[in-house]
Amino acid sequence: MRRAPLALLALLVVVPTASAVRLPASSATWPTPAAQRHAVAAALRRGEVIGCGGGRADAVALTFDDGPGPYTEALLRELRRAHARATFFLVGDRLAYWPSAPRAESRLGAVGNHTWSHPDLTRLPRWVAWLELFRTQYALRRLGTQPVLFRPPYERTSPALNRMAERLGLLEVLWDVDSHDDVPGVTPAAIVRGVERYLRPGAIVIMHDLHPATVEALPAILHALALRGLRAVSIPELLAIDPPAARQGCPFSPVEGG
Repeated sequence: MRRAPLALLALLVVVPTASAVRLPASSATWPTPAAQRHAVAAALRRGEVIGCGGGRADAVALTFDDGPGPYTEALLRELRRAHARATFFLVGDRLAYWPSAPRAESRLGAVGNHTWSHPDLTRLPRWVAWLELFRTQYALRRLGTQPVLFRPPYERTSPALNRMAERLGLLEVLWDVDSHDDVPGVTPAAIVRGVERYLRPGAIVIMHDLHPATVEALPAILHALALRGLRAVSIPELLAIDPPAARQGCPFSPVEGG
């Protein structure tokens, strides 16, 4: 007769593994596409660069730069398993090699413009910087997506660049949690530790779509979100669920990413 309570206690105290944890697919309200478009448009009208959400809800935005690439499908598979959402900032000159990626990514969140060839836009003539954005925008539209987000490579931006993006209908998005997954030799465990330290409501996490260690780290990051009662969302969803206040600022992670 004593075995049953002991068995029940054992089940209660066992912590599930990262692969077993799933973010709830329907336990919270998700913004409609119309609400997301409205939130992005409102942010564009304010003319501010987005670095984080308001910090008042249960949403965290995971973002992946520099794709598409050979690990894109593996990233998407992990996100699907966890019922998680994300944003993918794509480099235009890679689209010819993975032309089906933008549509697949848009089904799991949002696709953004990360320039054509990943240069430091602030060091280019203005017309060349504009061409970097326009060419990628055109290529993504031809592949069936309509980007409304832009991320400058290396976090190198300026008021003039922000205005250029706005004229193309693009909201500039940075981040405030750097995974450091682009550091040479970084391990999946180090990526997870770096992200976990700064996870909080409204955070925008930067990762990259070029490293196998990122794919290996992703299940544990999603696990950490679930344990904190947070859900992984796209940038438009974050802006609809938890928009930042005007000029609120963000607690940026100490080391910049790219």
